[in-house]
Amino acid sequence: ADIYRVAAIKTHHPHPHGREYPTIEDVGTEKDWGAREIHRGMILLRNPLDAIPSFHNYLYEVEQELDGHSTRAPVEEWIKWRDTPGDIQCVRYQTMGYHDGDIVRAMQSWEAPDGINFSWKDCAKYCGMEKECEFWTLERSGGQQCLLKKNKGDYHEVFDVDSDYREGNYHMDCIFQTNFVQELRFWERFVAFWMARFHKEDRIIMSYEGFTGQDTGADASVKLADFLRKGESGLDVVKTEQVPCVWEKVVNYRKASNPVMEASNPVMEASNPVMEASNPVMEASNAVMEAN
Repeated sequence: ADIYRVAAIKTHHPHPHGREYPTIEDVGTEKDWGAREIHRGMILLRNPLDAIPSFHNYLYEVEQELDGHSTRAPVEEWIKWRDTPGDIQCVRYQTMGYHDGDIVRAMQSWEAPDGINFSWKDCAKYCGMEKECEFWTLERSGGQQCLLKKNKGDYHEVFDVDSDYREGNYHMDCIFQTNFVQELRFWERFVAFWMARFHKEDRIIMSYEGFTGQDTGADASVKLADFLRKGESGLDVVKTEQVPCVWEKVVNYRKASNPVMEASNPVMEASNPVMEASNPVMEASNAVMEAN
């Protein structure tokens, strides 16, 4: 296939279920073209209050071997999945020494969950909850402090097993969290990654709701067409006055033929705790849209 005929590549990266995005490190590999040629991005954001239940619908359809975008998972299945602990991937360095760094917070052993001393996973969890923490160091002797740090410096090796250390990087997955909270954090990670990947002039941020809304979809599509038209690839885009017609045919036609897209969301109506849990993410979403 002629790779230069590709107008766009869909990805949910860096979500674990997303297609991995090629970076400069992939130059010279099978992903070489993507690493060299992808210079602009279209970022489609959906309200996480809808995006996360929709993701669960996808998981439910896969589990039940159903057609995609054909079924809404039963409310009881949604609630069960929402409140189940996520697949937490928390790791530490396989070393015994420690790194210099600026201490963000020094937690004393009596602050540990058991009131006696920290496990390394306890220390990793507190680092994950601290916005300024970049890595953590757990003392295994002396005061046995859990040190939350930033600005990593020199490494000091320790060979005495009676006075060694445990260390690891900040990682949100070290926080004990439900599937729902974990997906909220993946949503935030997605936004942060793509905001940092492209300069403002090389990206367009669009809301899913605005793109599919009856009163806003055509205007959003005109904005998208204008962004595509300004690219360096010479993509042939229809005339501005024809864009609303294309949107009507593609988006509205699909909505009319798919009752799942049109139906109200009983999952959200049945789960008020979800609404309360997501306020910080909504604030982050608003800031992103303003930044664009």
